[in-house]
Amino acid sequence: MTQMTTHSPASAFSLARFLDAFSTFIDLAAGFVAGLRGRLARGAPARMVEGEGGVFTLALPDGTARLRLDDPTPFPPEIAAALNGREVELALDPARFLFRPLELPRGAAAFLDGIVRSQIDRLTPWSATEAAYGFTAPQEAPDDRLALTVAATARARLSPLVERLKAQGVGAILVTTQADGMGAPIRVLDHAASGAASGAAGVRRILLAVLGGAAGAALLALAVSGLVGGSLDADLDDIAQRIATQRRAMVAARDGQGGAGALLAALERRKREVPASVLVLEALSQVLPDDTYVTELQMEGDRVEVTGVSREAAALIRLLEQSRQFAEATFVAPTTRAPGEAGERFQISARVLLPMEVAR
Repeated sequence: MTQMTTHSPASAFSLARFLDAFSTFIDLAAGFVAGLRGRLARGAPARMVEGEGGVFTLALPDGTARLRLDDPTPFPPEIAAALNGREVELALDPARFLFRPLELPRGAAAFLDGIVRSQIDRLTPWSATEAAYGFTAPQEAPDDRLALTVAATARARLSPLVERLKAQGVGAILVTTQADGMGAPIRVLDHAASGAASGAAGVRRILLAVLGGAAGAALLALAVSGLVGGSLDADLDDIAQRIATQRRAMVAARDGQGGAGALLAALERRKREVPASVLVLEALSQVLPDDTYVTELQMEGDRVEVTGVSREAAALIRLLEQSRQFAEATFVAPTTRAPGEAGERFQISARVLLPMEVAR
């Protein structure tokens, strides 16, 4: 019986949407990087301001120059050198444009580009594809609305000016205009140079190569991680088995089974019969007074020998005997007093009581 495999339309649609979104992201990132690189390479834009009679004024390092863009003759050398490879802002006379006010609800602030584009054929004699247009920053208006001004002209009227500058090798062209009483200039057209598109394509290729390399490195790391992880899991299982074996051996020894039973029993017996030195030291610190200093401590079996200095060495025997940790306290050597010392040197031996003896 033949089995047929079908793909879910929803999964195919999701994959197509993901690929489209990824391609859009790469294009935006490439355009941004290419534009930023171009601006850094070109430096500050050159500004050409249109005056009366279509004459443009251009600021140069050693003064200003006046020229006409409808003149087919080549630019003078100093102007051509100043514009070559640079971004040019073409500030056109507002008489070239139609200015139309537009009021929108306040909620439309996030969608101004699309809304203005859809209103161009209503506000102007041209469609959105035929017009070069821009608008001012929206201002607060009564009744919870926004007010802005749209500036538009036929794209065909700007093409000769743009082509004239392109022929001179400018880097990019930004067309603006500014009517009387308006704030910042209105951006009407932003024309990237031909090198910008190729630059964006090159950056796009680089980004795709970097992402492809990162994806390959991630797959390689995943494969290596799988191999190393499998080896580590095997080592971990081996260690767990060894621990379990040792635990079983210890349990058997504790229960008197196996060859290690006698050794473990001897260790436990020694632990019960021989006092721990740490516990003996703690017991001495509780019994001896504050003016007594221990300089040497020796333990052998259940006997402890303490050497030190005390203001009243004779009283130490009584204190040790009265405690519940020591018994059979006696001086091993006579007490002495050295010149310049505030107490007597002593050497006392006592038997340490085991926990079972203390419990009695």
